[in-house]
Amino acid sequence: MGQWDLNRIIDHLEKKPLKYEELCSICDRFFSLKRQKATSHRVYFDNSTGSIVNIQSGKSGDAKLYQQRQIAKILKLRLRGEE
Repeated sequence: MGQWDLNRIIDHLEKKPLKYEELCSICDRFFSLKRQKATSHRVYFDNSTGSIVNIQSGKSGDAKLYQQRQIAKILKLRLRGEE
């Protein structure tokens, strides 16, 4: 993903299964990394909404769909706050 267009990213999160690394890139861009354990488990904090995002790699290195939807929901809240 070259350009960080929030609407495009939200659409991407809701419609397409992502690799865990892609989801990490999105979270790194929009959230503060609060904690990373020794595994692939990461916890992020969204300063705009006060939400905590907890992500972990699924089997075969894919992102978990429910986590993608959770992140999309938080980004939508952020987008509404910017209007």
